[in-house]
Amino acid sequence: MKLFKLDTVRRSLATLLDKVGGQTELQVGFFEDATYPDGTPVAYIAAVQEFGGTVEVPEHQTEIYRSIRKDGTFNKKGKFVRRSKSNFATTHTVPAHVITIPARPFMRDTIAHNKDEWGAEMGAALKASGYNAHNALNIVGEKIADQMKAEIKAFGEAGGNAPSTIRKKGFDAPLVDTGHMRDSVSYEVK
Repeated sequence: MKLFKLDTVRRSLATLLDKVGGQTELQVGFFEDATYPDGTPVAYIAAVQEFGGTVEVPEHQTEIYRSIRKDGTFNKKGKFVRRSKSNFATTHTVPAHVITIPARPFMRDTIAHNKDEWGAEMGAALKASGYNAHNALNIVGEKIADQMKAEIKAFGEAGGNAPSTIRKKGFDAPLVDTGHMRDSVSYEVK
């Protein structure tokens, strides 16, 4: 077994610290600039999905679209259709109500399923980048963001939406409606 003098170890660690750099930080998730088309922050929706919660929906008006034949009877047994496929619309008042959203911990699952690999991945990224911490964290950040996107996809494939949500969306994929939240997962090295 080879023994190293304490001064040699200290110098080596100081040299490595100089190479790696000072304080560098990796953040993975949803950032301030990520919003839905209506301006709602993606981080807010992601937090509600992650931890569950209730949403108070105020009373509002909504349009319901159907398709009617020339003889005045409904096509598709009167089922609702998309606006572009309709020739008949009615306006209805939806009373105020509360929606309960169950917790879907995709962020915590990302950590639980992958954290044991991150140290080795960071070590490999540091070596590959010539011990440049900023570049290494970019490599690892991209990997972790991809892992979080995979967790969102896995929740969607498992199903489990309420029947009313399935009717509204037309499919059973929790955490997936348009894909906007999944596509907004990002990382930043500071």
